[in-house]
Amino acid sequence: MSTKTKRFWFWFGISLATPAMLLAGEAQNAFNEGVKLYKAAKYKEAIAAYNRAIKASAKSEEAYNNRGLAYFKLGQNDNALKDYDEALKLNPKLTDARFNRGNAYYQQKQYDRAIKDYDEVIAQNSKTPKGFRQRGLAFLSLNQLDKAIQDFTEAQKLDPKDAEIYYHRGLAYRRLGKNDQAVQDYSEAIKLDPKNAETYNNRANAYSLLGKYDDAVKDYDEAIKLNAKNANIYANRGVIRARQGKPDDAQRDFQKAVELDPSLKAKLDPLMVEQKGAGKR
Repeated sequence: MSTKTKRFWFWFGISLATPAMLLAGEAQNAFNEGVKLYKAAKYKEAIAAYNRAIKASAKSEEAYNNRGLAYFKLGQNDNALKDYDEALKLNPKLTDARFNRGNAYYQQKQYDRAIKDYDEVIAQNSKTPKGFRQRGLAFLSLNQLDKAIQDFTEAQKLDPKDAEIYYHRGLAYRRLGKNDQAVQDYSEAIKLDPKNAETYNNRANAYSLLGKYDDAVKDYDEAIKLNAKNANIYANRGVIRARQGKPDDAQRDFQKAVELDPSLKAKLDPLMVEQKGAGKR
């Protein structure tokens, strides 16, 4: 059963910098315009504004940082990294730029480099959860699960209302085979964010591994109510219905999964044949 997640991308905090000191008039006006355009999701226009700010004041580390963010939003990670590097040359203590560079490295799957930047973010400010949670994600991606759990736990202490922290710590526990603890974390995530189908799906997976099939099916049902287009949820529920001795229900779930995602056909066809035979017995 699938326990994959594509939620990492949505969890990135961003650090939009503001100048520690006012820039000269022209540069400040262009910088302010860039901030406004960025917040309006007009990233190309924001880059043009930051270009003007940098041209008027080449020593503005905040302008480089913010332009890097706009490039990052456009998927231009190489340009983003160049700007974060320049910002950090101008001010090695600019935590915003270091955090953002870590995110860019993470997005490029350069997890070791990302961790080094998150290390520095935490060293500069150990009271903010974002450094711990992002480093935890990097450790999770490297399958260094104990370290990931340690970081998510620190992040949770600092921000106990962030559902994503519990969700990702649950993933780490699940990979360690600690399914009771995974269920606890997924349950907490659901309390904080009851409309996330993927959390129900993953809690159902943990329940199934604990042999709690009825609880698993209830969670798959809820996940489907929230996202009826996710083929993996139907496939997962089909597996459990087969284990419950409900071949007709399992067959319908497998068929629906293939309808939504034809790439699952090769994997599910043998299960459908098996359940078809079971239904005749």
